[in-house]
Amino acid sequence: MTEKEIGELYIRLAFQYESAISRLLDKKIIDQDLVDRHRKSFYDSLNEEKLRTAQKIGDYTEIIRRYMRGMICEDMVSLTGLAKQYSVDFPGYTIQSWMRSRNTLEFLRQWENDINEEFDDRACEELIHLGHTTSLTITPSLWIRKTHAVGMHVKQGKGGGVSAYPEIAADFHLWLDPKVRLAIVRNRM
Repeated sequence: MTEKEIGELYIRLAFQYESAISRLLDKKIIDQDLVDRHRKSFYDSLNEEKLRTAQKIGDYTEIIRRYMRGMICEDMVSLTGLAKQYSVDFPGYTIQSWMRSRNTLEFLRQWENDINEEFDDRACEELIHLGHTTSLTITPSLWIRKTHAVGMHVKQGKGGGVSAYPEIAADFHLWLDPKVRLAIVRNRM
């Protein structure tokens, strides 16, 4: 890459980063404090040495996605932690059971369509169909991989688990605890 190409890449990265931040702030997905905490680290990471050595990053949109997901995932709620409150031994199975419901998948679909421009709605439709006509188990990893969903994040290994945006975690919590759901319904009427 020439110096001019690197300079142009920096300009595109900065523009796309700021544009993405503005959209997330407008939709109230993130707040200004979170932006302020992460903006400096994002720009610090764009020095020429790191960019030259990062040959495996094919284009600037991958860099944007990586930093945006990292920034957003910091404020996600642990579904695994919620599930452990109700099933200490099998929290993963509890999350999979929640994802078996067509209503859950439709809720996740609606959330993704509202927030995520890259969500693959066709793949979502196929997963919903396969989940109800075959013995396919829809897991968070499968959901994310097939539909390009961003509402949940899976971390493998020790200390890992499934985390999600607060709205998705709230839906999961309501599914887990009928008493909480009833209390909410009674308070709204």
